[in-house]
Amino acid sequence: MEEVGTLIIGAGIAGSSLAMHLADLGEEDVVVVDPDLAGVRSSSELNAGGVRATWWREVNIEMCAHSIEYYGQHAEEFGFREKGYLWLYGPELWKGATQHAQTQNALGWPVELLTADEVVARWPVIDNKEGIAGATFSPRDGLISPHAVKEHYRSRARAGGVEFRDRRLAVGMDRDDDAITQVRLCHIEDGLAAYRSLEGSPEDGPREALRPLRVVNAAGPWAAKIARLMGGPVHSRAVRRQISVFASQDLDLSGQGMIVDTTGVYFHHESGNLLLGGYSPPGDPPSYDFTYDGAAFFESEIWPRLAARMSVMDRLHHVHGWAGLYALTPDNSAILGGVEGVRNAFEIHSFSGRGIMQSYAAGLALAELITTGRHQTFRRAERLDARRFARGHEEPEDLHI
Repeated sequence: MEEVGTLIIGAGIAGSSLAMHLADLGEEDVVVVDPDLAGVRSSSELNAGGVRATWWREVNIEMCAHSIEYYGQHAEEFGFREKGYLWLYGPELWKGATQHAQTQNALGWPVELLTADEVVARWPVIDNKEGIAGATFSPRDGLISPHAVKEHYRSRARAGGVEFRDRRLAVGMDRDDDAITQVRLCHIEDGLAAYRSLEGSPEDGPREALRPLRVVNAAGPWAAKIARLMGGPVHSRAVRRQISVFASQDLDLSGQGMIVDTTGVYFHHESGNLLLGGYSPPGDPPSYDFTYDGAAFFESEIWPRLAARMSVMDRLHHVHGWAGLYALTPDNSAILGGVEGVRNAFEIHSFSGRGIMQSYAAGLALAELITTGRHQTFRRAERLDARRFARGHEEPEDLHI
């Protein structure tokens, strides 16, 4: 049986970042397995491309800010555009926004507080201020290519000796008391079969077994499945999120970043005369549903909300769109740390929509924990340990879409 040092299950943005940082810290014999390295249905490839540190919990602000600073150092490679986030608030969230802006600024992330009149004056395209209690503008937030970031992590990881193995699906684990002693993998022939296996029963195929010194659950929306194999608690669920791309002949937002309406609809300029927008209907059930509802979703959920806020948005044309998955936790903050009751198991997943935003810092935080036994660069990262749920120390994050 092949022995490996660190086995990372999942090669998305988090797993690839962790692999890179482990290599940077001198760890050898790091192996990353994934059913589909191309990531056809990976959340790393199916998101809106926004990055921001305008969160409400200190740990989320700090780790996003550190990651965005790194993206700025590689702006051309990552397609990073520092154009800011404009966030419009209704009365129910405005008080919290004003309070948390103090924390954001204290942690070094500049956030402006704006009145509704100031919003209309600076963004004249927004010509209906009804329901806007106030707004924040965070100029250092922006837009990025998640694919470019992920490939950067992988390239650096491979240069440091990390091995990425494609078409490998984890289907079983053996434990001896409090440690995982063996991980069983199934070889998957093609990408479609890989995702059918992830969503249901594994396909027949060649099997292999690895004996890892340590195992990391970085499986993104499928983290709950790996958590069950590890025998630890399950605090993650996958939920569908849909994104639409639509055209406008009358509107040029190329100079703007992300705009979030009071209704929760978010949108930004994509390319040419195209805009990208999304909306997360409350109460969507857990599922592995990748069905995009097409123009019907755009016309029922996105278009009416945009048109109500900006009269120029009454003339839009649906082009295409897609559905991806969020991995959510009970408090909408990530899970990062050791697995309770399994001394050689770790996890880094369920970022609740901020995987790309935190990926650089999160990978470093877990790599330091694995190699030194403690968090060094980000002491607050200990707050993301999954044991917080049992201890009543949750990190509730309200500012997610």
